[in-house]
Amino acid sequence: MMHIELKIIALTMVYFVGWFMFEKVFAGLWRRWKGEEETPLPARTRGKVVPLATVTPVDQTWRYIKGLKSPDWRIRKISCLQLGDRRGTAVVEALIEALEDPREEVSLAAGEALAKIGDPAAIEAMASHCRNLEVRSGRSYENYRAA
Repeated sequence: MMHIELKIIALTMVYFVGWFMFEKVFAGLWRRWKGEEETPLPARTRGKVVPLATVTPVDQTWRYIKGLKSPDWRIRKISCLQLGDRRGTAVVEALIEALEDPREEVSLAAGEALAKIGDPAAIEAMASHCRNLEVRSGRSYENYRAA
């Protein structure tokens, strides 16, 4: 059985080598017959190698912190969600400020991010924010009921 497999491999190699030689020989003959000169392949020039850090910044924390100041609430929300995966004093302070965002979606995203981080300063700020929300919701309920 092994000799059949070897014959198949040998015939396959002969076929591919033969085809390669056929292509080279007849392509050269065809060029001569047409009167074309053989043109050497142009030398490949290597482009400037760009440092990887310029393509994709390794740490985009500051970019997300700046995103919290964006006029678009969707960018602020995405920045909050992305900062939930980061750690550090600057991140926690920026997210505590984002708790007071006028858009509810951003405020909730900042709360989720702070809960994910679990920093003691974040926990205290969230507790204070929840108390403020409770007072505010009580007032708005009373205003709604009075109307």
